[in-house]
Amino acid sequence: MKKIFLPFAAVALLLSSCKDAAPKEELVINLQEKGAEVAPSMYGIFFEEINHAGDGGLYAELVKNRSFEELEMPEGYYAEGDVLHPKKVCNHISGEVREGSFRWTTEPVPGWTLSTKDAAEMKLTKEQPKFSTAPNNLKVTIKNASTPVRLINEGYWGMNLVKNNSYQLRTIIRPASDYKGKVTALLLSEQGEVLASAPVDVTAAGQWNDLSLAMQPTATSAKGKLALEFDAPGTVYVDYVSLFPEKTFHDRPNGLRKDVAEILEGLHPAFVRWPGGCVVEGISLENRFEWKKSLGDPAARSGEYSTWGYRCSYGFGYHEMLQFCEDIDSKAMFVCNVGLGCQYRMGDASPESKIAYYLDDCMDAIEYAIGDVTTEWGAKRAEQGHPEPFPLQYVEIGNENWGDEYDKRFDIFYTAIKAKYPELILISNHGLGGTGKIAKTDMIDPHWYVNPEFFFQNTTIFDNHPRGKYDVYVGEYACNANVGGGNMRAALSEAAFISGMERNGDLVKMTSYAPLLENRNDRSWAVNLIWLDTDQVLGRSSYYVQQMAAENRPTYNVKSNMTMSTPRIADYNEGRFGFGSWHTQVEFKDVKLTGADGAPIDLDLNKAVKKEGEWSLDNGLLKQTSLREPAKYIVDGFNGNQFTLEFKVRKEGGNEGFFLYFGLSEDSNKGFVYNVAGWNNGTTAVEGVIGGRTSGVAGDRVSHSLETDKWYDAKLVVTPQKSELFMDGKLILAHAPETTPLQFFSSGYDEATGEVIVKVVNSEAQSYPLRIKLDGVDSVEKTGKVISLSAASDMDENSFEEPMKISPKESEYKGFGKSFDYTFPPFSYTILRVKAK
Repeated sequence: MKKIFLPFAAVALLLSSCKDAAPKEELVINLQEKGAEVAPSMYGIFFEEINHAGDGGLYAELVKNRSFEELEMPEGYYAEGDVLHPKKVCNHISGEVREGSFRWTTEPVPGWTLSTKDAAEMKLTKEQPKFSTAPNNLKVTIKNASTPVRLINEGYWGMNLVKNNSYQLRTIIRPASDYKGKVTALLLSEQGEVLASAPVDVTAAGQWNDLSLAMQPTATSAKGKLALEFDAPGTVYVDYVSLFPEKTFHDRPNGLRKDVAEILEGLHPAFVRWPGGCVVEGISLENRFEWKKSLGDPAARSGEYSTWGYRCSYGFGYHEMLQFCEDIDSKAMFVCNVGLGCQYRMGDASPESKIAYYLDDCMDAIEYAIGDVTTEWGAKRAEQGHPEPFPLQYVEIGNENWGDEYDKRFDIFYTAIKAKYPELILISNHGLGGTGKIAKTDMIDPHWYVNPEFFFQNTTIFDNHPRGKYDVYVGEYACNANVGGGNMRAALSEAAFISGMERNGDLVKMTSYAPLLENRNDRSWAVNLIWLDTDQVLGRSSYYVQQMAAENRPTYNVKSNMTMSTPRIADYNEGRFGFGSWHTQVEFKDVKLTGADGAPIDLDLNKAVKKEGEWSLDNGLLKQTSLREPAKYIVDGFNGNQFTLEFKVRKEGGNEGFFLYFGLSEDSNKGFVYNVAGWNNGTTAVEGVIGGRTSGVAGDRVSHSLETDKWYDAKLVVTPQKSELFMDGKLILAHAPETTPLQFFSSGYDEATGEVIVKVVNSEAQSYPLRIKLDGVDSVEKTGKVISLSAASDMDENSFEEPMKISPKESEYKGFGKSFDYTFPPFSYTILRVKAK
């Protein structure tokens, strides 16, 4: 048995799967040796309008396209069929004008239909608008009313109408002088049966009638509809139709869907981040999220085409977000735009003269949330019925922006906000690779969307990160590659990664999983935390990992020593090599490959098993001229894990350096890649390749950049157990392959309850027996609590048919002591709570 002493709370084990042959492991927890505190702010949520998370999700409005603004598009955009093309703008980093295409609808009036097309017709107009900010209205011309004509809305894939519940209808309607009939509101079942009927008391012809009434269905329909019925010929203009359940979360008007808000509240979030995400910047600046347009009367809100392919109504607006934070006792985080469009899309930048406009907009948002009622925007908050400040504590300056232009703007925003609001915590978009050219930030915000192996292998990623300059907010992270819609393996890998974040609580102060919500009818992002339909909401296994971690947050970590069996030694697989780049034009020449004995290996660079990008080979010069993300050139004719590859490389243009693939599988979908001068030409690291794409950093990262138009001598030396990258004769980075850990541990102490908290991830298909010793304690109570999340298979997922298939089970355990044994189930995340003094 080999003793290994590891610092503080989380320990990753590399274990043989042959449990019968291995001795029992032992975890020794010393309560006298405190580690880092775990911040009360650690676990929050990140809301973004994606997957119909708001409209058709959290926001309780049942009517789709209630203001008839759905076909309005951002300035300079145009549609061809079901494709929306953005305005042509210049990317501020590359200088290119990118081509983009996004989802569009071909419905003539999205969300609305007429019961008969022969007897009536409808047309969008801007005649005599009720609100200039939402000018569209629907002109309905009834030609034959021998059978009453119905204007029908099916909502977001149906309306959940519950028997005897009350629903509030608001409609703004203007009958022309030629319409002499009645207007009746109907709630219908999926099959068209009338569940409720109420007259809409339209009295003023030629004028807008703003009317509200309550309706109660006589039966339940999960896919119900709303209709306005007209019983006479003539013309009627409809400006706005809204239907809300009376029972919203905390009974707020214009409020939130109760069951969805409650499942979010069940995460016990310390903060809520809003409004995103990529919607903050927009595809280009023309369709960025504009918070001021989300205030006031919902009927007057313009909405905006969402970056994710549909129109956001602005119903769940800034005020509603702040109110939600107050209702669930969370702090608020506002993400502002610094005058940059999404750099992953069009990437435009406002003129320098407009930076002040975006700064003023951010300052106004802060003032609306926490300003005194004597200020302009504080007074507007008071007008909305909330004179007291809201709990805004964080402002993130930009979203997923980078580069010199962002750094310059960040400094401007940081200085101005800190001068007026020193109590706010300000967050930059920088990751672990460095903070660029900014002067100072309170927090950075690295993001990870990766496969399970990355999280399993990187629980120590923060252990040696420098302290003192800033804290870390992991603002977006999720295991979303090769895990179906989100299976138990994804959840276990996230639980393991969480253990590393908690252990480094002196550095990592905040985290939020992303994306948060998905309407099952519009999955724009492959893996999301919570799924919903009209009448159901469920959490994936990852949801319960988040909930368990938040509910069992220790006050501080305590030291753990682990005895374990000797780790297995990993080797690189034999595989192909290749070249590549990311949004960068690059050249390679004088390529030379030698074996372990130093003998040259013949290569024919003309033979490539995979080509992505614009590659040419002329007289030994291999050239990639596109800005593809990524470009690849995987060479045929060689498979190995012991060789030396030498070549010259030159960057000709673009944002990054180059890729050097090795150990690639036969289909080129699995292996490793040296990402040289990546992350905006600032960092070199080895990444795993899973499913043909990079899957996150595997090992160390170093600061490293390349000059444009300069030739470098590069050399990659690979042995089965190690690889080394040299540039101009200097060792830049070395990497050793690792087996994926199977068990993970963290331990801490809860001062409020006097309990030791032990968290164990067992990602193996076998039960895991463990002896746990508690040192530095006077007494331990025998009876305590066990909370366990487990699955029969790590491929298992929750579903609408089995929403609680993978969910926590809590039980009493009477075998605790200063030394005790516990066997952890296969594929499980288990938390032990032990009373100890």
